[in-house]
Amino acid sequence: MHYLWRGLQLLKSDVLVVGSGVGGATVARELAIRGRKITIVEKGRYHRLGTERRALRFYSRSFWSLYPGEKSVEGTELIRTIMVGGSSMVTLGNGVRALQEDLKRLGIDLEDEFKEAEKELGVAPLPERLMGERTKMLMKAAEELGYDMKPMPKFIDFSKCKSCGMCVLGCRYGAKWTSQKFIGEARRAGAKLITEASVDKVLYSRGEVKGVRVRSSSGISEIEAENVVLAAGGIGTPIILQRSGLNNAGSNLFADLFVNTYGIVKEGSMKDEIGMATIIEEFHKKYGFIISPILDTPLHMFLYLPFIKKMRAFKRHRTMGLMIKIADDDAGRVNIDGTIHKPVTENDRKKLNKGEEISREILLQAGVTPDSFYTTNVRSAHPGGTAGIGRILNSDQESEIKRLFVSDASVFPKAPGAPPVLTIVALSKTFSKKLVSEYL
Repeated sequence: MHYLWRGLQLLKSDVLVVGSGVGGATVARELAIRGRKITIVEKGRYHRLGTERRALRFYSRSFWSLYPGEKSVEGTELIRTIMVGGSSMVTLGNGVRALQEDLKRLGIDLEDEFKEAEKELGVAPLPERLMGERTKMLMKAAEELGYDMKPMPKFIDFSKCKSCGMCVLGCRYGAKWTSQKFIGEARRAGAKLITEASVDKVLYSRGEVKGVRVRSSSGISEIEAENVVLAAGGIGTPIILQRSGLNNAGSNLFADLFVNTYGIVKEGSMKDEIGMATIIEEFHKKYGFIISPILDTPLHMFLYLPFIKKMRAFKRHRTMGLMIKIADDDAGRVNIDGTIHKPVTENDRKKLNKGEEISREILLQAGVTPDSFYTTNVRSAHPGGTAGIGRILNSDQESEIKRLFVSDASVFPKAPGAPPVLTIVALSKTFSKKLVSEYL
C-alpha cells in the first residue's frame, strides 16, 4: 500500500498508476471496478475543450515553438499531450485493431479483450450520412482507381456527433470516447486522482518497488507503493525508467510517422467534416502504410505551412487532403534528459514517398488542380517501443524491478502504423486481469 497526505486526506492504495492516458485510465478503471484501491498520478490537469486556442495548452512543446509539439534532434515533429485523458482527448476516434498477431507471437492473445473493448467503446464503422463532401469525393476517386477505401471504425456516439471535424480540439459534444470516461468510472469506483504532479523516478530496494518520487507545486515528496504501473506514454515512461536506473529503456523509439498531402479544387465551398472518416488498409501489409482523408484545423494549417504558402490556409474550403501514416523504423531514442532522437530513415522515406505518390493520384482523380499540391513536414503522434515487451519487460509487462509494470504504447514490439488506441485498451485490459489474478 502507499500513503500520501494531501490536505487532511490520507490516501491508501493497492496500486499507483502513473499517467491518465489510454493505458493508465484503462488499468485504473479495470482494477478499481474489481475492488482494488487505486491512485492515479497525472502530470497535467483537466482543460476546457473545443477551441484551437484552448487546444494549444494541451500539448507538450519546444520552448520556442509556436505550434503544438516538440522536435527531435533531427527535426522530426512529435505531437503529444500533457493532460488528464492524454492523447485520447485529441485523437480522431479511430478504433482499429493493430499488432494483434505480433503480440500473440509474444504469448499475449488479445482477441477476447479486443471484443470487450470494441463493445465498451462503441466501435462501429462511420455511417455514410456523417461523411462529408471531401470524403465522398475521395472515396469515389479511390474506387475508380481500383483502391478499396472503407469506412473507418470509430469510437464515437454517432447520435451526438455534429460532424464539425474538430475532434483534435477535444470533443465539446461528448460524442467521442476518451480515457477521461474510464478515469471517471475509476473514480466512481473509489480511485483517487492527483493532478499536476510529475513522477521523477521509481524508488526501490533489493530489486523491489518501494514507491515513487513526485514533484508538484508544493515541492518534492515520496509516495510509498508496493505496485507501480507506468503509463506515461512512449516518451514519458522511458524517461522515468532511466531515472530509476533502467538505462536500457528509451531505445527502439518509433512514432508512426505521417505526412498530409493536399490539393485544391478550382471551385466550390466544402464544409468541415470528420477527419479520417475512411481508410485504405490494403497498402499496410505490402508497403507499410495506411491512407485516410484528413484536413488540418485552420490554425494548424496556417502555422505548419511555410511562409510562401500560408495564404493557402484561407483556401481551406476548397482543399482536400490525404494522410499517409507509416509503420516507421524503431531507430529513435528518448534520453534521460528528455531529448529525443527520431530520424526519418531511408526506409521510412521510401514508404512516405510511395504513399504520397498514391495520394496524389487519388487527389487528381477527385478533381484537385495539378499545380496545387503540397505535402506537410514529417510529423508523428504515436510514440512507442521504448520499453518493449521482450526487451525491457517480460510477458507480464513487469520490469527487472519487481512490481514495476508498464502499460502504454512503449511496450509495443514494433510500430503499428495505424491508430493504436484500441490496442492499448485491449492490452491494458489483459494486463489488469493478470495483475489481479497473479500479483494482487
